[in-house]
Amino acid sequence: MHPVLGNQQRLRLLLGGWGLVGVLLGLVARLLVGVPWPEALLFGLPVGLAGAPMWLSAWYLCRALPLDRTGPLRVALTATAAALITASLWAGLGRLWWRLLGGLGFRMTIDQEMTALVAVLGGLGAFSYLLAVAVHYLLQASEASTAASRRALEAQVAQREAELRALRAQLNPHFLFNSLNSIAGLVTPDPEKARRMCQLLGDFLRDSLTLGGASRVTLGREVALVEQYLGIEQVRFGARLRLQTSIGRDAADVPVPPLILQPLVENAVRHGVATRLDGGLIEIDAARTGERAVIVVSNPRDPDAGRRGTGLGLDIVRRRLAAAFGDRAALAVEAVPDRYRVSVTIPVDTALGGEEAKG
Repeated sequence: MHPVLGNQQRLRLLLGGWGLVGVLLGLVARLLVGVPWPEALLFGLPVGLAGAPMWLSAWYLCRALPLDRTGPLRVALTATAAALITASLWAGLGRLWWRLLGGLGFRMTIDQEMTALVAVLGGLGAFSYLLAVAVHYLLQASEASTAASRRALEAQVAQREAELRALRAQLNPHFLFNSLNSIAGLVTPDPEKARRMCQLLGDFLRDSLTLGGASRVTLGREVALVEQYLGIEQVRFGARLRLQTSIGRDAADVPVPPLILQPLVENAVRHGVATRLDGGLIEIDAARTGERAVIVVSNPRDPDAGRRGTGLGLDIVRRRLAAAFGDRAALAVEAVPDRYRVSVTIPVDTALGGEEAKG
């Protein structure tokens, strides 16, 4: 079906436009032939509206001769021939209507005086048809460009989703590696604590898998999961591990990628608290400023400690931020002699894609 026929608003615009052409034809009939205004409009309006199907027919020609598969010479010759034929039919229809009105008693002039009006009809018809062909080809090109852009965007989204799935697959083994190392360190000296850690770890994995299936979670829920993880580690570290969180009320509902803080907190425990005899305080602060949220994870550090990380955790977070937000998100690291700070800045997206898990 023609795209105009399937859209009432477009159809009304088309008929209104050709109705205006009919008024102009009446004006031409008045000026060229000298018929009274009522007869001029009675002639011009029906003939003008009859031009609408002529304009619509150009769409079918453009569909049959797409520019990307048809030579320009063939298109030009076919369009010109179709324009001449259509214009002749329109002019002939105008002549017949003129005669019919004269036969019905209206004050129409004789055929010899209508020659100029028929010539105007023919020229206007040919020009209108060629203009319609040009417009339809432009619309086809625009639709093709839009479709290509949509396909490129869909491919980009699919690639980004695949990258996010791959990064999540890397995140779980990284976390399990650290957690199992912690449990292994307790099996011999304190089996009861090791068993307790296994129970807490099972609960944590169940919750993390639930959240990990969502595209976004609220920052408040993400921090709650981090606190659950640190509860596991406190079984091993006891009073050496302390946590302090400060989440602004307007920041708690900010959507973030699930488990985005997990690698940062793991690093804070493994490369911060664990390297100090007296442990230390892990701080998580979050605040919203306009359309951005800033999350800061800081932990104590021993500059003389020999344990060095592989950088995998920070790399996973950085790549997940890039995949989720592009260059609108940032991760910054600040290392001072006794403190290590990681700042994550993300945009506040009000429209979320996919499922969202909320706490």
